[in-house]
Amino acid sequence: MNKKWILAGAMAFGLAGVVAAPMSFAKEPAAAGRRGEKEYDEEVRFNELPKEVQRTVDKERGKHEVKSFQHVMRDGREFYRAVIDTKGDDKVVRVKPGGELLTEQDAKDMADREVVAKVRGTGTKQGTGPGARREIRLAQGESDGEEVDFDRLPGDVKREIGRLAKSDKVREVVKYNHRGHPVYRAEVGEGKYTRYIRVNEGGKMESVRGDIDPGEVVPFDRCPGQVKQKIGALAKSGKVDEVIEYKRGGRTYYQAEVDEKGGDRSFFYTVDENGREVEGLPRV
Repeated sequence: MNKKWILAGAMAFGLAGVVAAPMSFAKEPAAAGRRGEKEYDEEVRFNELPKEVQRTVDKERGKHEVKSFQHVMRDGREFYRAVIDTKGDDKVVRVKPGGELLTEQDAKDMADREVVAKVRGTGTKQGTGPGARREIRLAQGESDGEEVDFDRLPGDVKREIGRLAKSDKVREVVKYNHRGHPVYRAEVGEGKYTRYIRVNEGGKMESVRGDIDPGEVVPFDRCPGQVKQKIGALAKSGKVDEVIEYKRGGRTYYQAEVDEKGGDRSFFYTVDENGREVEGLPRV
């Protein structure tokens, strides 16, 4: 594996701290499958899906949450699988890389009930549990990060995270130390609605951001012209609540928190210094 491949992998997953291998359904590591194995079945995140797949999944899930995404190569067929939490019998959706839906038979995939059983068996409720193995990312000045079970959080911490999460799923909670004090960081929502809620050990909210690195708050009106124009276009009728400026590899990025018009949710867009939208926030 050469340096370019290592760098690309790090940027794709946004690594900035201790890393644990992601959960995989495959008997062999997913990376081995990409190097030429005939079949693989690996857990991925929403922002790793092709745009066409994201659109199809969003349409199929409606207002329901998605428990799990997988990238699959089976019998020469590549597709993405989503397990949708319908609060009953979970729905399994299979999508081609171009966004077209596949049936279980067309994909020659395992039965829906087997897929659902495997996802439930990972213990990923609330994004944590015995079988969930996801990367633990820490910002500068943070240390001793460990994933913790949402249901086992101290009462005040759990209540505050739940209050701020509202109807969105808590996907992961990390406990870490900051300046000698424990802090709990919850990853909530998915896609452009992903946010990181920080609560101290007393149950008081410290921050809500669209990125792990706190960055630096800048007034929207003082953003460079191209940046301000692009953020305004992306926000549409929503209200730009806050803009965070980040420095990465000698370049500057701006992440805008936008309040949804007519709703109670916030979402995040990232724009580079030239006014171009980027996916997530690059880390180098």
